[in-house]
Amino acid sequence: MRVFPKLTVSVELAHPHDLLTKYFLIDIELFASLLEYYGNTGIVRILDFGSLRCESSSTVDDHLQEVIGDLRFSAKFKTGGHAKVFLFFEHQSKKVKRFCLRCIRKLLEFYETCEAHPKTMKTRDGKYPYSLVVVLYHGKVPWKKLLQMGDLVSLPPGADRHLLSVPVIVIDLSRIQQKDLNGPPALVALLDTLQSASQGKLPENFDRIVGYFEEVKNDPRTSGWLNSLTRYFLAVTKTSKEVVAGTLSKVLDKKEAEKMVISTLEEQFLQGKKEGKNEGMKEGKREGIKEGIKEGIKEGIKEGKKEGVKEGKKEGKIQSVLKILDKRFKKIPRSISQSVNSYTDPVALDSLLELALDCETLKEFEQALAH
Repeated sequence: MRVFPKLTVSVELAHPHDLLTKYFLIDIELFASLLEYYGNTGIVRILDFGSLRCESSSTVDDHLQEVIGDLRFSAKFKTGGHAKVFLFFEHQSKKVKRFCLRCIRKLLEFYETCEAHPKTMKTRDGKYPYSLVVVLYHGKVPWKKLLQMGDLVSLPPGADRHLLSVPVIVIDLSRIQQKDLNGPPALVALLDTLQSASQGKLPENFDRIVGYFEEVKNDPRTSGWLNSLTRYFLAVTKTSKEVVAGTLSKVLDKKEAEKMVISTLEEQFLQGKKEGKNEGMKEGKREGIKEGIKEGIKEGIKEGKKEGVKEGKKEGKIQSVLKILDKRFKKIPRSISQSVNSYTDPVALDSLLELALDCETLKEFEQALAH
């Protein structure tokens, strides 16, 4: 095991907010609680949460590494029947101005999938399942209004803009105070973490966040939740491993807490080393290509000069032959000019040059040229 010195650390982790959120909410109980406590709309109230299933095969593994994108859930309605609803979960740390367009693309792709697999995706009456997008937003500025298609499309006065509404539930954490967070301890810990991070207060609130898990420290899922929080915390803050381990030891055994922190740093060190090597190889390849181009240009210029000199000498000899003939015999037939210009062999051109100087008549030159 690599020994890390006592220093302030910051671990690189791609998309830390997104990965942490998905790691927690792939859990059916936590996702259902998120909807019940914070997405209490008419459609949510008629969902049968006992039938809720996560349709994504795997979103994040034990090391919080991304495998598949957004989470997709399915559930039945309390009213019974065979109708199903599909819920597409997204996480947003920043407002997206025309988010409804992204939702439309997502739903369109889903319906195209339904059309391609009618036996498994469509309902018994051949219709598409109901679907909606659930967005968890924790930006610094409240998402006052989600623009709908009715806000973007030109409609005549008096037209019902709600007809163009895209089914979206936005859960805006920036509007909820920490004291008003409700739900299972793990869900509250997740939401408090995202809020604290967006407010720049995660280091001072980490002790409180870990404390939520004291109530569920015997839950087999707690170790995984704390592990993912540790990774996230080290990715978005700068703190010492001793402080992190000390905070975790309030819920975990001290040795287990220290092992969790060191394991995280070890894995992230190796991952960073691997990514650094890959980046180094890419950079090296780019530099190699640049150097290769430079060398190629140099060699090309050198070879070009050689070829140019060679071509120049040849052209010079051809012009010399023609000028001598022109000076001696005044008018040169086009056929002779074309024949002389067709010569490429330097030795043959030397012979023509001698012939142009020594021949008695142009006809003699032409006959020799023919042979």
